[in-house]
Amino acid sequence: MSNIKLGVSLYSLSSDFIKGRLNIEECLKTVADLGFKGIEIVAAQTVPEYPHPSDEWLYSFRDLLDKYDLVPVCYSAYIDNGMRTERDMNREEIIQSTYNDMLYAKKAGFPIVRTQHSVSPEILEAMLPACEQLDIKLTVEMHHPHYPRVDVWEQYIELMTKHTHLGVVPDFSIFQKKPHRLLVERLVRAGFREDKLNSVLEYHESQVPVAEVIRELSLTEEEAGYTEELYEKFNPTPVEDLKTLIPISPYIHGKFYILDDGEHDPCIPYDEILPMIKELGYSGYIAAEYEGHHFDMSVDTPTQLRNYASIFRKYID
Repeated sequence: MSNIKLGVSLYSLSSDFIKGRLNIEECLKTVADLGFKGIEIVAAQTVPEYPHPSDEWLYSFRDLLDKYDLVPVCYSAYIDNGMRTERDMNREEIIQSTYNDMLYAKKAGFPIVRTQHSVSPEILEAMLPACEQLDIKLTVEMHHPHYPRVDVWEQYIELMTKHTHLGVVPDFSIFQKKPHRLLVERLVRAGFREDKLNSVLEYHESQVPVAEVIRELSLTEEEAGYTEELYEKFNPTPVEDLKTLIPISPYIHGKFYILDDGEHDPCIPYDEILPMIKELGYSGYIAAEYEGHHFDMSVDTPTQLRNYASIFRKYID
């Protein structure tokens, strides 16, 4: 029996929430009805009056989780370096903002705070006394284009290995192999000739160097720019890097963009990722994080989440 559990980031429901089709309680009911258990909120999107929410809201949200038998898992914080027009936040302000988020997360019942790279390794270490005081795990998300051998991540990983209150949240965007359907459709709408784009995708899959592809296909300047972006973005870190990440991961972002069925993700190799995570003995939540709304807000999100749950069960249960 696996100890891996199925969660969801409410960020997945961005299009429904932003367009007013679902309020926060309806979002929770929707994911509960779909069989999800663990909940992540992106505070800057979800929490009224963020970055300084009221205790009343935090406690009422906790009550809503209880109402739908859901588990608070991760409070995703946001370091808003643009709070002031004349400069970025300084070290003391980042520390205070991070402490505030940890305190708010604690009040709402969340055991994990996910923060961003504005919290440098030096600041992350400085937050340890607060982590211990509040008994909160403070984590940094590893998102594309980062991977374990980036200099700053070598520093993060060293700290996270030493201190149990610190950790990484691997985002599966670091493993994406090829463009998803929604991105391909967007590029065609933007003017990329479909026959040329199909050739680019074939060359990319065959690992033909990008300069050779641009020269061979006589691409326009705009098409060449898109091609360079594709090669940069869909250049995955090896799945074996999970061996470094899983021992320091209290939580995982199960990123996906579009699933036409509940069997296979053509962009991110779930058929490799999930069995390895299980084999490595991971115990915690993997949160479905649908991000197709960046490309098409008309896609039915509950259907996407239902397909994701099917893939999760296929490889985990």
